[in-house]
Amino acid sequence: MRRLTVSVIGLLGIALFVVAAVFGALLIPGYSQLSQYLSESYAIDTKYGIYLRLLGYIPSGFLIFLFCFLAIKHLPKSRAASIALKGIGLFYGGGTLLTGIFPCDAGCNKKMVDPSIAQLIHSLSGLVTYLTVPFLLLLLGISAFKWKEPKGVGSIITLCGLLAIVFSFLFFTQLDSAYGGLYQRILEGSVLASLLITALFIKRSSFY
Repeated sequence: MRRLTVSVIGLLGIALFVVAAVFGALLIPGYSQLSQYLSESYAIDTKYGIYLRLLGYIPSGFLIFLFCFLAIKHLPKSRAASIALKGIGLFYGGGTLLTGIFPCDAGCNKKMVDPSIAQLIHSLSGLVTYLTVPFLLLLLGISAFKWKEPKGVGSIITLCGLLAIVFSFLFFTQLDSAYGGLYQRILEGSVLASLLITALFIKRSSFY
């Protein structure tokens, strides 16, 4: 598959996620992006949740999964980058897809009181994603120091990985925090920014 096509797949996956996140917050009166999780905007009881899942998160997860595996052959050969992208594709792309298929209960049932099967799958997927992907980003960033122009790609992705690690820690250690939604958004933004940089690097390479 051509470099430009692979890049577009990645960019589209990222765009769908961002659009779903933005509209999810706007469609729910009183929704707080500082304290409420992304999943709460498409929980099982939300009016527009089904549309956010079917038109946003589910296709986004699939496209990101596809992009990560296709991107490997269009980047400088590196075992570390290959492991990182496969892991990100599986745990982040696949995790986004899975949490879209299995939405959380009302309010995301943070205390797990009599959770549904969907809630259990949703929570387990999120747990695995947030425990693995930040470190995979760091691995990708370190491998990206060997990529050619433009300079600074490795530094930016590595910084994103470090941010993701910090905010993953804050997210899990302060589940009742009034800033839980902010922690999650910074974590998610770090992943999406790294994927965006990778997609743009591949796109730029397609013109040389």
